[in-house]
Parts: sequence; structure tokens; C-alpha cells
Amino acid sequence: MISKDELLTKTQIKYLESRLIQLAIEAKTAEIENGNSPSLPTLHEADIADMEYFLEQLKLLLPVMGFKFLISSTIKRPFIGNNVESSKVQEIYFITTKTFKASMLETDQGYVVMKGSEAKKDLSPSCTETYRNMRRKLLETEILVEQGDKLLFAEDAIFNSPSAASNMVLGRNSNGFTEWVNKNGLTFKEIQEKLNE
Repeated sequence: MISKDELLTKTQIKYLESRLIQLAIEAKTAEIENGNSPSLPTLHEADIADMEYFLEQLKLLLPVMGFKFLISSTIKRPFIGNNVESSKVQEIYFITTKTFKASMLETDQGYVVMKGSEAKKDLSPSCTETYRNMRRKLLETEILVEQGDKLLFAEDAIFNSPSAASNMVLGRNSNGFTEWVNKNGLTFKEIQEKLNE
């Protein structure tokens, strides 16, 4: 219930704060400076439903305003490959070198480097600052973890382009449209061109 003057109550605000911190931690896209995660206050079921609706509206509005901290950098496995609504089979693309291999698929959320994929441990000196920061964030959030002389994707990771995904795997600037190939050796670019004919 909203207070008599149509403003949020203190308890509702505490609920929203707690849920926003929880969502930001789960998204792994923001550094949370508040080490304490506030507990959820007790609310009536109707208030909880109202606040969850409010949160859904925030999740739509905030990215439009440039605040992307609630957009997840990982994806849960049930959403890829097992989508019963999708009748088309998802194409899996690969990067294979002498020392590591990685796999990626395109989803509605973005380009997903799959859990278990391997990546080059060191970044090339020519790698841009943007990709250095992306790699740092992947390591800090333990989406990428060290495994001997390479890195391992501990979770499915979402990227906004095939090149961003290939840059993280190869540790250098690369063209993801030509680096990622399917099981038949066709590049991502060649597959896209065939689909658009």
C-alpha cells in the first residue's frame, strides 16, 4: 500500500533498496561499495507485488537513461539451447587454437561465450582500454577464472558483439565475424550473409 499522500513508505523504500542491491550483485555488472546487503523488510503480499512491479518498471527505464547496472553479464543455462518456443536450432560457433578452445552462440540477449570455454591468459599490448576494462571486470566477478596457463569461463557470459566475445577469448583485437566459425568451418559472417539472402 502506498502512503496516504501517494508516496512510497520507508519500508517500501528499504525493500526496493535491498532488491536493487541484490539484482545488481546477481547481474555482475556493477561494483557494489556497500558491503552490507540489507535484508528484505516484512511487507504484505500486495505490497511485495507492487514493489516487484515497480522494480520491473525500473529495469525497463534505467537502461534507457544510461544506467545499465541491472543488465546481467551472464545468462542462466536453461535459457539457451532449451527454448521450447524457438523452433530453430541455435548455431554454435567455435574458436580453436593450439592451446585453447571456446564456443559461442547468438541469443536474443546477445552473443554468449559458453561456460567451459577457454581464453588466452594475457592480453596483447595493442588491446584497447575498453577491452582491458572488460577483461578486468570478468576476472573480478569470477566469470573468467585462472586455470593454469589460460583462463576459463566459469559461467555463460553475454557480450554485445561477436568481436567483443572473440577479443576476450583471443586476448587481442579481433574481428569476431571472421574469427568465430561453425562446425562446418563457415564464419559467423558467412552464416549471417546466407541467412539474409
